[in-house]
Amino acid sequence: MTHSAPAASVKPVRDSLLTLASLVVVLAGARYSANLLAPFLLALFMATILSSPINRLCRRGVPSWLAVTVVASVTLLLLGLVFLLLGSSVSGFVQTLPDYEEQFRALVQGWISWLEGHGVEISGEVIANALDPGSAVGFFAGFLSGLGDTLSNLLLIVLAVIFMLADASTLGAKLSAERTPGNSDFVSGLAKLAVAMNNYVTTKAVLSLLTGALISSGMWLMDVQFALLWGFLAFLLNFIPNIGSFIAAIPPVLLSLLARDPLLTGLMISLYLLVNTLVGNVIEPRVMGQRLGLSTLAVFLSLIFWGWMFGPVGMLLSVPLTMVVKFIAEQQPGSAWFAVLISSPPASQHEQPDTEST
Repeated sequence: MTHSAPAASVKPVRDSLLTLASLVVVLAGARYSANLLAPFLLALFMATILSSPINRLCRRGVPSWLAVTVVASVTLLLLGLVFLLLGSSVSGFVQTLPDYEEQFRALVQGWISWLEGHGVEISGEVIANALDPGSAVGFFAGFLSGLGDTLSNLLLIVLAVIFMLADASTLGAKLSAERTPGNSDFVSGLAKLAVAMNNYVTTKAVLSLLTGALISSGMWLMDVQFALLWGFLAFLLNFIPNIGSFIAAIPPVLLSLLARDPLLTGLMISLYLLVNTLVGNVIEPRVMGQRLGLSTLAVFLSLIFWGWMFGPVGMLLSVPLTMVVKFIAEQQPGSAWFAVLISSPPASQHEQPDTEST
């Protein structure tokens, strides 16, 4: 008895250390092979979005192979149309970017001269470096560049999406066939995880599409140059939780300062605030609720971590990837504490302030 107690206390620590060491090895391998994994993660992301319309067609009696063919063909047609329309906008923006940078530097120098003329001593070099437009749009350029590098394997991504969609119809039967008394809980949890990820990704895609459409429409009504490009940027960055929508507003608002039209800048800021408030604070909570099961801090840290791991693709998929990590951590007693740590607070904690106020 005297020896069993210390052994029992050491075992959870040993299990936690082994789990942590295994996780480090897996993540190191994933980081090393990021260039190979990123296209497949993007393919999985696209297949998850497309699985919803395919399932609807199958429920209406359409054969599985025909549903996959129709949805894949329509998606490729729409993607080709979008990239065709965006091609001229992106090339035009890249060509005019040096002129924008020069105009912005002249504008900053004018502000510095005005401050110095009113007796405010300020270091022009420090301010110019802090307000460097090249660094301001650096994230935007790096994001699109990294995403473009991944999309350079377009044929591989398209083939992977098609095979994933074709195999998805038999996933339910495979899970049912593998259900045994020993792994019943694991299979049930895996099925719930797949449903939760499908709901999140599909809903987020629809809301991001709505955000991009509203931004493009508002920019077009204000006669802003590259309106379609700003809407596409808002669509992409809306997948990044918490801060993506605000980052999407930085490049167009900065460029609006060059027009020296305070009314236009104010209208653009109001447009982004209105769209982000409507979609992010009104529609999204009602549609998605608390489906994620992740804390706000975990979502933010996952954005940084997965962005470091897989670049722009990791940032887009930070929430689904963290949901997978949480599910894996829940399956092992030695790592269950980590799943609890990144989980959202219990519902009773959200409801407690309301009961006290009444």
